[in-house]
Amino acid sequence: MRFKTWRAVPLFLATLVVGALLIACGGSDDGGDDTITATADTGTGDPTVAATPDTSGSGGVLRIGMTAGNIPFPNTPPNEGFEGRRFVGYQIYDGLFRWTVEQGDEVPEPVPALAESYEISEDQLTWTFKLREDVVFHDGTTFEAEDVMFQFSRLRDEDFEYYDSSLAASNASSLAQIEEIAMLDDYTIEISTAVPYSFLPYDLAYIYFPSPEAVMEAGNDDYIKSATGTGPFVMTEYIDGQIMELTAFEDYWGGRPKLDRIELYPMPEPATRLAALQAGDIDWAELPPPDALDLLEAQDFQVLLKEYPHVITYQLNLHNGPLQDPLIRQALNYAVDREGTSTLINNVGFPATQYMYPGHPWYDESWEGYSYDPQRARDLLAEAGFPDGGVELSLIYPTGGSGNMFPGPMNEKLKQDLDAVGIELELIPIEWNNIITALRQGFQHPDWEQYDMSYISLAPVAPTGWRLYVSDFIPPDGCCNQPGYDNPDVDALYYAAAASFDKVEQDSILAEFQSTMMKDAPVLVTVHDLNFRALSPKVKGFVQPQSWFISLNEVWIDD
Repeated sequence: MRFKTWRAVPLFLATLVVGALLIACGGSDDGGDDTITATADTGTGDPTVAATPDTSGSGGVLRIGMTAGNIPFPNTPPNEGFEGRRFVGYQIYDGLFRWTVEQGDEVPEPVPALAESYEISEDQLTWTFKLREDVVFHDGTTFEAEDVMFQFSRLRDEDFEYYDSSLAASNASSLAQIEEIAMLDDYTIEISTAVPYSFLPYDLAYIYFPSPEAVMEAGNDDYIKSATGTGPFVMTEYIDGQIMELTAFEDYWGGRPKLDRIELYPMPEPATRLAALQAGDIDWAELPPPDALDLLEAQDFQVLLKEYPHVITYQLNLHNGPLQDPLIRQALNYAVDREGTSTLINNVGFPATQYMYPGHPWYDESWEGYSYDPQRARDLLAEAGFPDGGVELSLIYPTGGSGNMFPGPMNEKLKQDLDAVGIELELIPIEWNNIITALRQGFQHPDWEQYDMSYISLAPVAPTGWRLYVSDFIPPDGCCNQPGYDNPDVDALYYAAAASFDKVEQDSILAEFQSTMMKDAPVLVTVHDLNFRALSPKVKGFVQPQSWFISLNEVWIDD
């Protein structure tokens, strides 16, 4: 029986905003629709473009070696950072909006998905969404407005029978600006915000919709064993720690995917992924060892690189310790040899002088950013009261995990760079999901207050990612301003951008936000990732987008 018990659920502005845009995650003016080669002049906006993908065939099984240490559990959302969303979330589920990741020419934006169309009221406070009427869940039940209400109740109504506190925490950031949601008819919903809020489509792209019948039959605790969405692939096998099998959904509203099946394997070690690809055990290797790039090309594997919003960051503790002083934070940013770090990883990343890269709409052309200037770093340390060095810092970092590139050698390089200007860095490896927890809980939390820095890769694919540096989102009142950064001027820029429905104006404000924040240096950025992956020659039809997220709907295997 269909779930039909209500018509409206009030969703008041969240005070606890948890679950920011974690990855790992633009634009270059390449004009291409696929990939750049390993020898491209990265960072210039003029990469070398590969041939147009072959979408003429269909069928086959795509076997993927992920960087994740485990199979992401298939909830709404999955865990394992943004890699869980990349390979599981956006394959099993849809949101009201989706990313335009089927192309590589432009930075993807959210467009209607389960929502067929929408209108915004004159006062910009009410959004009315018309839902698609041709959508079915993998269990054969139809998708209607009450299914949207069911999921929102699971995430926000603590009195609801199927409320899930864990999912509420993971989705709270995306629900933070929603004041009320109402069902107008079987295929129309209305969402109200307290203030004009242009970022709502980005938030809604992150909220997935499961089958209410599957949730009610299994219960929240066991739902992941029978995860059921409306996405292009159906979960047909899930063995924790070993494999997830995703089979093409014949009745997908966007058209049946070309692949017959996807198999996901957790392979946290780069060498393992490389060996599996070379042995023919997988067809797709995320982030192989960087020094294998030339070898992979010589062996006729497809080596894919492309600029996209994804940056290696070091979140800095502004609650206590030496990094409360902006002079020391700025000294860190000038002490880093980013060119050397890029060389260390065989140029599968390039220097990050700002949070965003040249060519992206949020890059500030009027500011030169941070260069490698160890003398300037020493001068800043002296101005801060450390003329002979002697600053001691501790860094927590993951040994691997979604989008984290090569944290071992990259952090050893950072340690050397900082030592050269008089900063002693202690490296402390911890598990990847604990790094995510630290981001959500912030440095003021007793579990993390003793550390000065945290290494985490982030994908600023949406402007909502800038909440990490807005004071309203300092934990425990919000998420995920881990540093505890509070700058009224930066806050004002964020809210001005969120209130603007003019994209050009919005991008200009966000560029100013980014550079204003970076001059204060609540974060250290080092390298922009180039999304390095290697594919078997048999893999056809894939477009490398300027995004952390991808589409596998046009991929097929040429056996």
